[in-house]
Amino acid sequence: MTLFAIAIPLILLIVVVEVAAIALNMTGLDMRKARFQALSAVTATGFTTEEAEDVVKDGKRRKIIMSLMIIGFIIWASLTSLIINAFITSHKLIPTIIQLSALLVIFVVVLYLARYRPFVKRFRGVVSGYLARRTTLERKSIDEVLRLAQGYGIAEISLTKDSKNVGLSLKDASFRQMDILVLAIERDNEIIPAPHANDILKENDTLICYGKLENMQEIV
Repeated sequence: MTLFAIAIPLILLIVVVEVAAIALNMTGLDMRKARFQALSAVTATGFTTEEAEDVVKDGKRRKIIMSLMIIGFIIWASLTSLIINAFITSHKLIPTIIQLSALLVIFVVVLYLARYRPFVKRFRGVVSGYLARRTTLERKSIDEVLRLAQGYGIAEISLTKDSKNVGLSLKDASFRQMDILVLAIERDNEIIPAPHANDILKENDTLICYGKLENMQEIV
């Protein structure tokens, strides 16, 4: 019973971080940066970076981070209490070691699922769809200026070395087929506005895109 009581907060912690990262991403923050900020908030670790400033200056992002900090504190407090209680109430060392080993296995499995792309893709789709229906995380100012259709918005997409679009030109990449328009490319701290169709995409490029949010989630 103690094992499952400890496992639940651990699993909940991972889920909460991922949901918060998706919510931050829906406000226009790059998914990689969103996950970093969510993890920083839930672990109560402060980072004075430009990314953190982008979060603090935005009202919706600030509310997400504040909620995450409160939830994180509650989960960490509960987890600490459960672990201490497990050691106090356990009178034998062997059962305790077995429980900790089983807990470690559960934690590794959850982390594996968190990195398993088909599962992550499905999870993000469900969460982002729910948040899109229940909240107004998309920036209203962008909606008003561009008169976006429902389900469309602007977001950042970071290209990693594993991205299938790295090394391709914009015209050969998969963005056009997915109704995604690349407005600009951020490369080596420089902005390339209105990139041409023949521009080659490189690893570590950050693309500022306009298109269907669901499709942009799939590319990430």
